[in-house]
Amino acid sequence: MKRQAATTKSMELKTTDPQSRLPFLASLLAAGGAALLVAASGQASPPPGSPYGASASTASQRLVPAGYGSRTDKKGNVWNFQQNGVLGRAGNSMLNTGLSLRINNQNFYNYQPMMTSDGKEYVLQHSHPQQMMGLQVSRRIRFYENEGVARYLEVISNPGGHDITISLDLQSSFSGNYKTYISDRGNEKPTTLDPKESSLIVMPSSTNYTKSFVFSLCSPKSVLKPSLSNQNQYSLSFHFNITVPAGQTVCVMHAVAQVPKPDKLDSKTLAKHFKSVSLNRFLKALPTEYRGVLANYSSGSGFGGLALLASTSVEGLGVERAKQDVLAMGEKTRLLGKASCGKLQVTSTYGEVEIPFEQVAALVGGDRGRSEGGRVFLRDGQVFSGKIQADSLRFVMPSGARMNLDVRSLDRLVRSRTPEEGKWDPKAGALLETFSGERLSLAGSEEVFLSCVTPWGAMDFSLDEVLWISPPEEEPVGHFIELKDGSRFFAFLAGPPLKLRSRLFGECLVKPQEIRALITRSQAEKSGQEEERMIEDLMQQPHLLLAGGQRLVGQISAPSLNIITNSEILEAAPEAVRLMHNMSEEVEASFEDTPPFQIELWGGGVVLGYIREPVIPVQVRGREWRIPIQDVVSVISPQPRISDTARASIARLIRELGDDDWRIRENAMEELREYGYLAKSLLVDALRVSNDAEVKRRLEQLVNAIE
Repeated sequence: MKRQAATTKSMELKTTDPQSRLPFLASLLAAGGAALLVAASGQASPPPGSPYGASASTASQRLVPAGYGSRTDKKGNVWNFQQNGVLGRAGNSMLNTGLSLRINNQNFYNYQPMMTSDGKEYVLQHSHPQQMMGLQVSRRIRFYENEGVARYLEVISNPGGHDITISLDLQSSFSGNYKTYISDRGNEKPTTLDPKESSLIVMPSSTNYTKSFVFSLCSPKSVLKPSLSNQNQYSLSFHFNITVPAGQTVCVMHAVAQVPKPDKLDSKTLAKHFKSVSLNRFLKALPTEYRGVLANYSSGSGFGGLALLASTSVEGLGVERAKQDVLAMGEKTRLLGKASCGKLQVTSTYGEVEIPFEQVAALVGGDRGRSEGGRVFLRDGQVFSGKIQADSLRFVMPSGARMNLDVRSLDRLVRSRTPEEGKWDPKAGALLETFSGERLSLAGSEEVFLSCVTPWGAMDFSLDEVLWISPPEEEPVGHFIELKDGSRFFAFLAGPPLKLRSRLFGECLVKPQEIRALITRSQAEKSGQEEERMIEDLMQQPHLLLAGGQRLVGQISAPSLNIITNSEILEAAPEAVRLMHNMSEEVEASFEDTPPFQIELWGGGVVLGYIREPVIPVQVRGREWRIPIQDVVSVISPQPRISDTARASIARLIRELGDDDWRIRENAMEELREYGYLAKSLLVDALRVSNDAEVKRRLEQLVNAIE
């Protein structure tokens, strides 16, 4: 090991403090949870579940008085948070006042700023509700110091008995006109955001300003999109028209980042900047009660939970739910009242079942007689398609008027919410959604095994090991799968039909090709603390971050890696690598198909070079996968693997710290420093048991230097 360190020094490799890399590792892990692969190694779009933070309910958050002022992120950007949540001018910035909030042309005011006790999030409550038509309005602004992003959440609650429609404006002004603004689809100065557009970048016109501003305004598939207006290129406003139902809360989430002014406006450069403010990244950190009420975020993409099963949701029926049942007929007619039913029976692909009407969230009939079938939506999330028998189906309006309904001609009947809505059956382990539009509540079982094929190898796993399965947003085939060990990958489900136990139908046979999505109880009910623990556990395991936000818990199984640097080849054992990170976005590559890597060694030193092998073998769950080097984003080994020879050498040097000859003690200190993190666990153990004051002093110096 000492010879390896000497070789590293002879190649003039720069040294580094290993502890300083921990925030970098955390940010890499966050990036690994932020995108879905569209093709095996193609462009990415975000998946459910991003470790950009852990969620909590607002009831569990302790608030303390806050003060406004300037804050600097890890990228060197200065942020000036001012009264009412406005971003003020700071440093060499073209932004003068940013994201001022107006509702129905009334300014948002707050005289008593608060923040969460960890100092990460401002919580600002509007001081004059009477000015906002009785609405309760608050702003929650979370500052992501490592990423250089501010996430805003505008929370509008309607405690009254009538729906209220509002205009919500976010206004920004610039000191010096900006050059232009471009959407994430390449459109210049759009007045509205088109389908799939969600963000824009504002470019400065003056060379005095070195920063551009990126604004994320909605999710790509959101139905609600803002309109945009500008005035002489000195101001820019985003306008949302929103209806806040009686007794309900609606939220608008948006984000802003400061980025270096791009030298060129090619798609790769812009995609890198837009990725930093993708709203998918912030869903996990939202208070739990706000996740389901985002007006500018499509219900089917983003975070783990029933949103993964978006193709068959009650919300997808196009009927706003109310405190009473709603009978929908066509595009415009909506009647409020109370529905009742006698016997309700469904005959589906999986069998025949009778359902108590109080468990029904919605009924969709036979399309005015054009179809024999219909759909039943249950309050626990299940959905069944097939022939429906609904005896004595009636609808009574508040006026006393009654209607006898025939399920064969029924359009849509959407029932009012109850406290039990969305709660899982106590015995259910998962909800499975098929491409035919049905959801089944399943009992989890270690005996149910799924098979899949990935671009790099095959894998088998039990249903109990799964957190979720979701289809890609942009592709008609394949799935993303996340396991409880932290692995997340793109795959094609394969194998024979699965014998699954449905809560209502008993044993069912489901072909893997019929599965659209699956969400387990473990994922749906995961708390913020559990999410943090999962990330912490993952950080303690060897793992790889791959193209498209994929993660694999495993380690390189090759006997050695050949690193080409400065026309020399350094041969390094995989266990000697602490961190290997793809630098293709930061460093111009010398080879077309081989990305440059920055490689940290456990023995000390950093190498910038190229991996000679085009494919590296990785041990994953007992199988060897062969992964093209260009698909590798990072390789992380949180704990060093020490050979028996190195362990014996470190133990000898620790004993020599107490030698009578000071020269031997000094030499032992120097050699132990060269081992760095490799020696940490042995140094800590020796420090705990040593009774020699001189040895303890030296051990403490070594451990402190490592930490």
